[in-house]
This record gives sequence, C-alpha cells and structure tokens, in this order.
Amino acid sequence: MRTVQVYIEGQRLDLFDDEQINVTSTQQNVQDISKVFTDFSQSFSVPASPTNNEIFHHFYENDIGDFNDVNTLFDFNIRRNANIEIDFTPFRTGKISLEKAEVKNNQAYSYQITFYGDVVSLKDKFSNDKLVDLTYLNLLSHTYNATEIKNRIIDGATDYKVRYPLIFSRDITYGGGGSTDINPSTGTGAVKFDELFPAIQLSQMIAAIGTKYSIAFTGTFLSTKRFKNAYLFCQNADTFTFLTAAEILNITAINYATGENTNPASTYFSIANDTLTYGHESPASMFPSTTATTLPIISIKHNVSINVTNTSNTNTYYIDVFLNNQLVQTLEGSSTGTIPVTTDLNNEILNKQYRFEVRATGAVNIDFTIQYNQECVVDVGIGVPASIFNIYTASANNIALVSDISVVNYLPDMTVENFFKGILKMFNLTCYATATDIYQLEPLDDWFAKGAVVDITKYTDIKSINIDRVKLYKNIEFKYLESESGTNTIFRNLTSRSYGNTSVSFDYDGGDFKVELPFENLMMQKFVGTNLQIGETLNTDGNKYTPKPVILYQYDNLTTSFEFTDNTTPEELTSYAPFGQDLLDTNINYTLNFNEDISTLLDTTIPNTLFSVYYSPYLSNLFNLKNRETKVKTNLPISLLTSLELNDRLIIRDKRYMINDMKSNLTTGQVDFTLLNDFSDVISGGTDVPAEPLQPSDGAQCLDVRILFPNGAVSATVTTTDAGVTITPSTLTTDGTVNVCIPANTDLLKLIVTEDDADNINTEDFIRLRTEQGNVAIYTLLVTYTFANGTTAANQIFIQQQP
Repeated sequence: MRTVQVYIEGQRLDLFDDEQINVTSTQQNVQDISKVFTDFSQSFSVPASPTNNEIFHHFYENDIGDFNDVNTLFDFNIRRNANIEIDFTPFRTGKISLEKAEVKNNQAYSYQITFYGDVVSLKDKFSNDKLVDLTYLNLLSHTYNATEIKNRIIDGATDYKVRYPLIFSRDITYGGGGSTDINPSTGTGAVKFDELFPAIQLSQMIAAIGTKYSIAFTGTFLSTKRFKNAYLFCQNADTFTFLTAAEILNITAINYATGENTNPASTYFSIANDTLTYGHESPASMFPSTTATTLPIISIKHNVSINVTNTSNTNTYYIDVFLNNQLVQTLEGSSTGTIPVTTDLNNEILNKQYRFEVRATGAVNIDFTIQYNQECVVDVGIGVPASIFNIYTASANNIALVSDISVVNYLPDMTVENFFKGILKMFNLTCYATATDIYQLEPLDDWFAKGAVVDITKYTDIKSINIDRVKLYKNIEFKYLESESGTNTIFRNLTSRSYGNTSVSFDYDGGDFKVELPFENLMMQKFVGTNLQIGETLNTDGNKYTPKPVILYQYDNLTTSFEFTDNTTPEELTSYAPFGQDLLDTNINYTLNFNEDISTLLDTTIPNTLFSVYYSPYLSNLFNLKNRETKVKTNLPISLLTSLELNDRLIIRDKRYMINDMKSNLTTGQVDFTLLNDFSDVISGGTDVPAEPLQPSDGAQCLDVRILFPNGAVSATVTTTDAGVTITPSTLTTDGTVNVCIPANTDLLKLIVTEDDADNINTEDFIRLRTEQGNVAIYTLLVTYTFANGTTAANQIFIQQQP
C-alpha cells in the first residue's frame, strides 16, 4: 500500500488510513474535443483532526469570527492551492475545494474535499471580469491624429499592436462618383481618420490577461505569424467617438470636515491606493452624541458623490466607477457640479471599496473632490426627520487628459473567460500548467506530437481488456455567431449557411458535436478590379449595427488607391494592409473560415481553414475505421505514474495508443485507462518524419522556425549540410524558435518576351506569360533530440524556397 500526501497552501493534511483517493485525468476527451479538461478527484474525506481543523478554520462552526468584521471571516467558497504527492514524489498540483463537514455525536468527525487540476484555477482567477478590466491595455494608448492613423493603415511592416481596419459604419463605394466614392479619380469621398475603430493583436490580449492575473502564457505558437497577425476588432458602438485614455482620480489630500465620528479621514480614504473604503459601523461609534440623546434614529446612510470643481473646457467627460475592482457605472458631464455616486444603508454586510477613473472626448484638465458622508436621520418631532452628517472629502486636482486614444474604451462587452475560451476553440489550443501560474498554450496536434512512447505491457492486466467501437459523432458543426452584416446576410440567403461555417453528417449513431465561437465572422467586400477590401457594419436595410466581437487577420501589404482625409486636406494612399479572414505566412495562405469558402480578398478558395489546420488531424485519427476504444487496467510504479503525460503514447504488446482518460487510485496504484488507437506521428519516434515544409519566396531571407520538444527531451541540435544557410541558435533546451537564414533562389521563373526582347507577352486578360523553368530550392534541417536517458531521435524540417 502506498502513502499519499495532500497539501493545502503548504500545510499537510491528515488522512484516514483506509481512505481511497481517485484522480481522473484527461486533456482533450473524445466526447467533446473542443473543451480543455483538467484533473479532478472524486470527493474524499479527511479526519477532523486538530491539524485539519486549523487548516479548514473549523468549518463546522459558523459562529467563529466577527460578522461585523469581514477580516475575521474565512471564505470557504474559494478553492485553495494544493498539491498531491505519492510516497513524497510529486504527482499533481491544483486546487482543493471544501465540500462539507460531518459531525457525529456533537463532535466534528470529517471534512469532504475535492481536488481539481491547475487549469480550473484559471476560471477562478477570471471570475466574472470583463475585457475592460484588463488595464494593461492602457499601455497601448497612442497619439491620436490623422498621420498616426494613416501609418497604422498603410505600414504593414511595423509591428503595430493596434491598427485600424477599413471597416465603416456607413456605405462606401468605389467609382461612380459622389460623396461615398473613395476612388481618387472619380469620387469626392474619403476615408476619414476619425471614423475607424481600432483592433488589438491577440498576442497583446493574452499578455494583458497574464498581467491582470499574475500568470504567464508560453508556447511557440503564440509567436507565430498565424497568431500574431490575428486581431480583436474593437467596435462597441454604432459610430466611432474619440475618447482619451483613462486617468485615475489621484487623491492628493484628504480631510475630515465635520461630524461626530472620531475616525480620521485616513480610515476611509487611501492616498496611496486612491480608494474610498467603508462598511458597517455601529451607530454609537459613528454618531456618539446623537445616539446618547433620546431622539429616535430613522436610518443611517453612507453617501458618496463627486464634485467637479473646475474644468478647462466643455469636452464631455466620463467618470468610471469601480466597486471592488469591477466597473459598475459610468457618470457623464461636461461642466462643474456635484454628481451622486451611491447611497447605502448601514446594514451588517456592507463592505465596499471604490476607485474612480476619468476619460473625455478631448484634452481637458479637471479638478475633483470626492465626498463621503455618513448620515444619521433622526425624528426630531412627530414625523419630522432631520439629518446629522459626518463629512469626509478627498481632493484629486489637476487631472490632465491628453489627446491619446486608449483601445480600452472600445473593447467589446465580453468576459475574459469567454474571450479566452473562444481563442482556445478557434485554434483548437490545449492549455496546461508547466509550473505554478505558468500555462502552456499550443495547438492540440502539436501537443500530441510531443508525446513520448511508453511501453506499459508488463504493467497491464491482459486478462481484462475491453475493446469497444468508438462512439463517433453523427453530426459535426463548426460555426461563428450569426452576423447582422448585409454582406453576411446576402451570403446566408443565397447558400443557406453562414459565411465561413461548415458542417458534416454521418450515418453513425453518435451524438452531435458543435464548436461555436463567441465571435462573428464579418464578411468583407473587395471592389471589382482593385485590391481594396473593406467591411461595413450595416445591415441589409442600410442601418448601422454594433457587431459582436470580431477576430480578423492582417494580410501583407497590397497596392491600391483610395482617398484619405484628416477632415481638412485629402490625400491619395497607394498601399495598405488589408484586414479580413486571410493571412499569408511563408507563401502559404491561411483563413479564419472553418469552411473552404472563396476568399473575398484573393478570389479563390483557401484550403488551410481553421478546421483543416487545427481540427482535422485529430478527427482523422478518431474517424479512422481501424480505430477502437480500448479499456485496460494497470498497476503502474510510482516513477511511471508520476511522470506519465497525457499526450504520451502507450504501447501494449504491438499496438500504440493515445490516452483519452486515466483514472488513478493513488492508494493502490491501479490506473484504468481509456485508450484510442494511434495512427499519427510523434516527434520522439525517431523515424525522421518530416514536419510540414516551409515555403518562402525566392529572395534571401531569415525565417523563424519552431522547434517543439518531445516529452523527456533535454536538448535539441539543429544542423544542415546545405551551403549558405545559417542557424541561430543551433542548440535549444526547451520549446523555442531558431532563426534560419537562406540565400536567394537564383533558379527563377522567367517571363516570356518578344523576339526583340522589348515587350512581355500577355494573355487576353493581361496576365504575363512565363516559362516552366525555375526550380524549388530545398534546404533540409535535421533536428536531433537528446533525452534524459541518453537516447536520441531525429526529425527533418524542409524549407522549399519557391522560384
């Protein structure tokens, strides 16, 4: 029998001698491959020993602590950091939730608890926070003028974290003349710099989430062009209105103006934190003189207001009110005066902390006074009320708002949790902890490819193996939220499906599987005969609408011609970085569509869809007619149980399997596996299986090449025998990228010219003819992995440079 150690926040729990602890582990489950799962245990009991009573704060007693002082109370609704060891060998880290206590004969007997893996702690951290709570994004504020917006439209090479897609809340035409025509040759219209909403790189959204919750996200996929060139379009209103970056009402002085309370102003106002904090107080402590009289007290209230004492102009300002770090209301004004915030009765559960931020429609200097009043309403006669006040104030003067734009003002109304889950679903990313508060994000196919191959035949009970058919889905559907856009509606009416969505049905008896992203897929439109693509947030009636959250790709710069204006002087722009569903990465086009629809930008179907790139590999293995679901019982040694990863492949006799889930009895060592046959490649196989080739253009260039580390590898060396190729660095010790520089391909395709070599020969459509000469230059990278046990494995990466 093994011994199990369970720790909560570093304190070891006492366990019953005969208690069985079972942990179920799964990462992606065949029953719902769109969800990221985590470890969890069946509820188990621990004794109500003195040690455990202290750890669980005598949960069975509800009269411990002062109800009027929340600092003396313990919140049992919050899961607590925990880790499990087997014979003092680390097994899992995560959270423990206290479920209930059992009392026998008026004595505490036991506590019932449940263990959850690390990923569940993300949900706890996110709570109900919204994207606007990601204050890190304020660092992306920038100067707001026509030149700055123009640069973020036309300069596709600079790594702008914030850009301005050509998406309009009005009708735009090209050719035909008129005020909506932005063709410099035919129209009088122009793109106005102050009508475009911003878009933020997804990588910056992930960074903001990490900063907010003091966690880190790692993974080489996050640094790829396929992720870095994806943006969250930020339109949360029908029409764009400029708003400055928010400034905190910085408290510089506090004062107790008048009253009976003996508490100083610093009891409530914090200059260091710019906050106002108050809660329930006894009437005798707040109003000792009044309560000493015989006057009946009708009520005691807490009043908060903000007095705007000075403003340098009439620009509209917005005061954001944060209660316990949650935005709860926004107050609007354009002149001096007092604005009420809240009134609370002095009930026993009252406990509030406020802070305030201010934004405006233009540069402005404002002075504020925050006033907190404690009000005692007494009856001074028959039905005649009178109020006695304790008045506290805090000054926040010289708040200067400059003409910088903050993208936070335009973020869609969306929770952090829904956004994060949406991104995981979009790219079929798996999320797992690699250390405390460090989470790896990577496509499911990459994660599976990194698994080690482990032979568990000798630990398997071969007398009891159940083989079932895989319960395959009857219907599979991948979809976005429905868009109100006129272009989307027209497409939907013509095809009976939404743009970018896909579905397939099978003659199977399984259930339905649906992946629905919390985003809409705004269908763009390109003007005929041009490279100019725009979007419009107009419905089929021509009315403006506020879109649901939208994810867009930034394409490489294209030449075009359109008019742009600072509202005074128009100018012609001749290139821009298009936004839409399409991305060009090392000469390969990708799309944010699930279906292989015709690209609005490229006028051709794009085979590298979200489905084909991120979902198809796993589903192809799952739907393989040779696949079976196999259930086996094993008894694994501690060294293997504690080191086994869920993406490892298991060999039983001569067959290789993927782990669908594993249920571990930590006390006995019995592990029940649900397995699927594995027909996919693994990096650690050592069979020189090449990764998908890179296909750069013909010029001399440097490429960032991702190197994934299989489980158990301690180093990787990247080499080549091809002349003129450099690799930096050539050795890695963990997942990373190497910079590979290649020379130009000089064996190019040649254009066909006339006999006198004076002109090119074109088709009737003015397409230049070229020869079939020119060859692809192929460079081979050999990645050699060294494992902790001294073994090695090698894989190849091909670079196919186009002529």
